[in-house]
Amino acid sequence: MTASTMTAMASARAMPRVSTRSSPPSRARIGTIHRRRQFASATSSVPRRGPARRPLAAAAAAAASIDEPESHDDAAIASDDVLESIVSSSVALDDTPFDVDEYRAVVKLLVTFLEPDWVNPWQTKTAQRSTGSGAVIKRDAEGGGGLVLTAAHVVANSTYIQVQLANSPDKVPARVLSVLHEVDLALVRVDEGLDGVEPVPVPTDDNVALPKLREKVYVLGFPVGGNDLSITEGVVSRVEVQSYSHSHQRALAVTVDAAINSGNSGGPVLSQTTGGLVGVAFQGYAGSSVENQGHMVPAPVINRFLKSSEDGKPPTLPSLGVHLQLLQSPSLRKYLKMKDDDSGVMITHVEHGSSAEGVLRAGDVVLEVDGIKLANDGSCVFLGQRLAMVSILQARYVGDEVPIRLLRGGEYMKVAVTMKALRQLVPRGQYDVRPSYVIMGGFLFQPLSLEYLQSWGGDLKDAPTHLVEQYYDGISGPNKREVVVLSQVLSDECNVGFTFDAVGLDYVKSVNGELVADMDAFVSMIAAGVSGEEKFLRLEVTRGNVGNTVVLEVSKLKAADEMMRDRYQIPIRHSHHFAETMEGLPTYAGL
Repeated sequence: MTASTMTAMASARAMPRVSTRSSPPSRARIGTIHRRRQFASATSSVPRRGPARRPLAAAAAAAASIDEPESHDDAAIASDDVLESIVSSSVALDDTPFDVDEYRAVVKLLVTFLEPDWVNPWQTKTAQRSTGSGAVIKRDAEGGGGLVLTAAHVVANSTYIQVQLANSPDKVPARVLSVLHEVDLALVRVDEGLDGVEPVPVPTDDNVALPKLREKVYVLGFPVGGNDLSITEGVVSRVEVQSYSHSHQRALAVTVDAAINSGNSGGPVLSQTTGGLVGVAFQGYAGSSVENQGHMVPAPVINRFLKSSEDGKPPTLPSLGVHLQLLQSPSLRKYLKMKDDDSGVMITHVEHGSSAEGVLRAGDVVLEVDGIKLANDGSCVFLGQRLAMVSILQARYVGDEVPIRLLRGGEYMKVAVTMKALRQLVPRGQYDVRPSYVIMGGFLFQPLSLEYLQSWGGDLKDAPTHLVEQYYDGISGPNKREVVVLSQVLSDECNVGFTFDAVGLDYVKSVNGELVADMDAFVSMIAAGVSGEEKFLRLEVTRGNVGNTVVLEVSKLKAADEMMRDRYQIPIRHSHHFAETMEGLPTYAGL
């Protein structure tokens, strides 16, 4: 491997991939000692099949420097003959339904990004650089501006973006216009530099469809190891609801056997038949056991995202917010008074604050969703394919009313559910945000999230078992909308006797006898305790079945927090989320 190749690989943001590599070592907490417990039983209930997926734009950028690498594109734009020579030899150009000049619409994105530090949430990690791919899908009628479609993980946490046309030395600034991390899509705006570029054809309305199995496709992009456009070909091998590694959500995706490598993230997948866009490359597999298998976001999902951007609707995917049980047992179907020609799934739990709350109940048998009949395995025929039920719901928007036909206690009925976004007990797939936190008396409190758990390693096997159980199996309710974790203990006289070994990584149940529902409620409670007449703050913390009591003297908190600001070099005791609540308190004034 040459030095230039190694540099290119280090500066490219890889596509999400399923990795079988061991997890990185955990990072030490400031002023604390890690307590690690082996994670075994909590994951046994969650199926893990094959290698894990990860985005093709994994941050492999050199953190030591964010200077722009030297350009290798100082020559003038290549002729058609040169452009054809950089096309993969596996592609017969005579077979392509589009002129090779249209490949100018495929662009490279050069992104500087800044990730938050979920362990020490008052700071960020070092700025890094990465590259990805995208496609011009619209050009302004006047001027050289337009829109570029790419993968969300390419531009996640971005601070500066440049776009470079295929076979051009010029780079122009760009900005994110819309993003939907759940299905790894983003729309980037460019104000100049697209003159003469013919956009990639994007199907609309009746032309939007899922590709057929064995349909030949071309994957275009800028994989690591070079600066020229790469084109690979393959066929569609699978269409189903899959897990998106970028967001840890399940949504409709398409598997292709074309080679998709790091740097291809966000590149267009074009149909050999029509030349139109059939998908956006977003993740592949890592590991020697799987070869030439990649995944793309299909056209119906892309069309929904683009329409939401045009119409000004929130692109967030809606969710029914229920737990379901399959009805493949004849005895269970008979017990539920289902007829022989009935099929569907049974609701076992309704999430608090979800779309279904107040409309659907545990024990209901869902027979049809939006007029589409469900099978006993939870699948349905939608978009010409047998897919999981979630694909029906994710075609709608937040605020839409979805009709549902169900069986309740032997009686058939129809109800309408107004769709909402699902608020998860333990958030995951958080990007373009800063972590929320508050420090009181040397204790750092923050909401539990997957990003925080992954500080022990991506597979969570070394993460604290009681916190991992909340991630996999925790159930939200009126008094439990988030899990507030005591994540660090910064030693001081005011917290002597409450060591990290004793109370660290516990989650908070109550403050002065009041149950803690979420981080907002917790901050309001401690603010009331500090500003009131109480002499002590009493926190009940737990790891599940074993509880501890933490007591802080209110009179000592101001001096302690002022001391810790200098001792631990923490510039501010709380995130911006709680500025209004905390800055008005006498204890926190000026901190």
